[in-house]
Amino acid sequence: MRLTDSCDVALRVLIFAASHGDRLITIDEIVTVYKQPRGTVMKVVNTLTRGQFLTAQRGRSGGLRLGRPADEIRISDVILHVEPDLQLVECMRSGNQCVITKDCRLISPLQKALRAFLDTLRDYTIADMILPEASFSRESV
Repeated sequence: MRLTDSCDVALRVLIFAASHGDRLITIDEIVTVYKQPRGTVMKVVNTLTRGQFLTAQRGRSGGLRLGRPADEIRISDVILHVEPDLQLVECMRSGNQCVITKDCRLISPLQKALRAFLDTLRDYTIADMILPEASFSRESV
């Protein structure tokens, strides 16, 4: 299983925001720190704002901050909000055309694995991922 790049960026944006406490962060900071295209970051921030994971303050002194306490933002909730399709194989998707679906033995273990994945991430919040601000100024490893 692989999460989309947008989901990866979304989680990192929330970690960045949480790690900076109540200080407003900017799109430019996120772009610089994570070396991501501005368009990608803007799209992700809009998605996170719509989901109330972030709040945006407009204007000259504007910026972004968490939309709720970090310990209330579950990693699984972020993934489910950002990921467009967590269905791992065709038979789990709407519009399934696979001819072996009714007899397939693969569906059940894949569904079980997906549930286990999300159940594990339900135990973690963005608060668990907070880093010291200095972590964001180091060169990439």
